[in-house]
Order: sequence, then C-alpha cells, then structure tokens
Amino acid sequence: MTAERVVRSLGVVLAVLVTAACTSQQPLIDETFSGTDGPVVTQDWVVTSGSLFRDHEEGWTGVPDAGGSAGDTGSAVFRMAGTRRDLTDIDMSLRLDVERLVITERTPARAYDGAHIWVRYQSDRQLYAVSVDRRDATMVIKKKCAGGESNGGRYVDLGAAVPDTPIPLGRWQQISVAVRNQPDGSVTISADRDGHTVEAVDRGTGCPPLREGGVGIRGDNAELRFDDIRVVNTTG
Repeated sequence: MTAERVVRSLGVVLAVLVTAACTSQQPLIDETFSGTDGPVVTQDWVVTSGSLFRDHEEGWTGVPDAGGSAGDTGSAVFRMAGTRRDLTDIDMSLRLDVERLVITERTPARAYDGAHIWVRYQSDRQLYAVSVDRRDATMVIKKKCAGGESNGGRYVDLGAAVPDTPIPLGRWQQISVAVRNQPDGSVTISADRDGHTVEAVDRGTGCPPLREGGVGIRGDNAELRFDDIRVVNTTG
C-alpha cells in the first residue's frame, strides 16, 4: 500500500471514530417525562410559578388559571428552569404544543402571551428568552438584565422580531435553540420552530453578555405540553 493510500485510510478511520464519538455523546439533559401521571417532583427542574404535571409521559402545565385557591394550577404564569446553571455552548431541542391561550382576572391578554424558551438562565433577572410562540404572531429573542420593573429586571430586544408566525394551537412543534460564545466576547443565539427561524447577537446590550447558565420554559396565559427536552454540549 502506498503512503498516500495509508494516509487516506487513516483519514477514513479517524472520520468514522469522530462521527461515532459525536453520535454517542451523552446529552447534558434528556427529559422524557416518563413515569406515572401526576405532579412532577424532580431535582432536575425547579418550578417557581405555576404547576408541572406528567400526563401520558408528557410535561404539562395543567389548565392555566390565576391561582390563589385550593386545587388551582397558577399556570397562567408558568416558570420552569433547570437546576443546572453551568451550561455554555449548547444545542437544545424539544417538542412543544401550545394547546390554547387564556386570560384570567390576574393576567389580561398581552402581546407576549404564549411560550418562551430560556437559555443562559442565571436567575429570574438575568437570562436570554427566545419567544417561539406569541399571541401577536411574532418570534423574537430578548435578554433580561438585572435592575428594572419586570420582577427586578428589564428586557431588551436582541435583533428584530420575525413577523407572521402565528401559534399553531393544538399542534406539536419541533423547537431547536443554539447558543454560542464567540471569540470577540459576544454571544449568538438562534432558534427554529418548524422552519421559522430567528437569530440574534448579544455584544453587551443592556448588560454584559451572559456566558453560561441554565435552560427553561416560560408560559404566559398558555396551556403548554412539552416533551423530549434534550440539551447537548457543542464545545470540545
């Protein structure tokens, strides 16, 4: 065998090994909500508002209401964040179904009602929010910085909103979100919802770029179902 063929053969073997390693990479988060129906109690997620149920091996907010009474879900304001907060460059994917939008005496209709995916979640005052389903039929990426009138923080837009993306109520959607640290110190965020895409770059708008954090799901006046939440590390 010639030296050239040896090099080519070694290249093929190396490519196969690299592909196999990537394919077999263990996800950082792999949530399938398998188990018995009912309230979810887990060390992997913290629900700071609303309720989290398991229903037919899917995550479910329950029927959203204003809360305040026995048996209420309080899920008109739903907030669920992963307990792991050291995630950097990741790809996140999940299946998401916005069953319906509601209004309550506590939560009137607002343009941002719907479903939002959190990345780089450091606290309820510092995070990136990818609005994938909104009542006003837009997709947009926002950043929350500490200090302001929105629960101790303030939101700033990162890039322009994508119009004409109405919520496909009652239908499962495939959602993917990617977040990356860049050599110049900026952070890029991109998302896809069944072919609808939104992208943004954070160079320090409002506060310094968020270089690490957790993931989560936010719901506003929305009954949500979600499943197959998978987070994969893309560094190294």
